[in-house]
Amino acid sequence: MPITINLDKLNKEDLLLSGDLLTDELQLDLGGKHDLIRSAGNLNYEINASKADDSILVQGHLKINFSCECARCIKLFTHTMDLPSWTTVLSLCGPDTTEVIGEYVDLTPSIREDILLSLPRHPLCDESCKGLASQRKVVQEENKNQSDAWDKLDQWKQL
Repeated sequence: MPITINLDKLNKEDLLLSGDLLTDELQLDLGGKHDLIRSAGNLNYEINASKADDSILVQGHLKINFSCECARCIKLFTHTMDLPSWTTVLSLCGPDTTEVIGEYVDLTPSIREDILLSLPRHPLCDESCKGLASQRKVVQEENKNQSDAWDKLDQWKQL
């Protein structure tokens, strides 16, 4: 079931929403053949919605786990996305009007967009990950060859 705000209730008081949103309902479309982020767990949310003029101010905490493959060493790991101060403003009139269905506004598209924008482009199992051992040897050899070329150039300059 999507995360929705009842506008009739919101006009009377601020709303506190909490729970879990199933992965299928988020429709993140993860797990392509070459994607490093393979799948997601359920979204845990605690959000507060309040009416502000012709818009809705939504603030809260979002947390979700992703199954990832390290961009350096290809090891599988879990990446936890924790957005402790997530905020969005939904306009009820004007050019960026949020769709209202009956008396409900669906927050799921806004949440989906913010999650996708917060995902790392190149997930790492650890910031200090050195990558695959074979790749490290190749890089060291390339650096050694480059160093020799610069040394020869420096020697030529001194002549």
